[in-house]
Amino acid sequence: MMQEQDNYQTFISRASEFIPQQRIITDYLRTLAYGTDASFYRLLPRVIVQVANENEVIRLMALATELEVPVTFRASGTSLSGQSITDSVLLSLTPDWKRYEILDDGHQIRMQCGVLGGDANRYLAPLGRQLAPMPASIDAATVGELPSITLPE
Repeated sequence: MMQEQDNYQTFISRASEFIPQQRIITDYLRTLAYGTDASFYRLLPRVIVQVANENEVIRLMALATELEVPVTFRASGTSLSGQSITDSVLLSLTPDWKRYEILDDGHQIRMQCGVLGGDANRYLAPLGRQLAPMPASIDAATVGELPSITLPE
């Protein structure tokens, strides 16, 4: 147990070498708030790191692998099954993950993982397209990192 605690302290210390301190969260109140999603499950993350770009994710994943610290990703937190919570390290998206590109006259869309499903549909609407299926959380849920989506006719 002591080695595990040391691994988390080392993770926090080394992550702070390339992540600004204000994006590394360890205080009880904020970890409690992030420790739930739309499901009825609740876990208390040991540390939350708000990631702003792919390079940060790569470096944090390498660090977590080296220290054998489990990592869970969280975008909007709309999961109904608890897959966006953890009692370990939680990587949470900053608002920087919003780029998108409409391809092939609207037959495909390429998006970063922070694009809301409802926003994607608004981008596609002028072309007579939309994502499917349409979950009730479409305006709150992010789509996830996809190389591109080919939309049905």
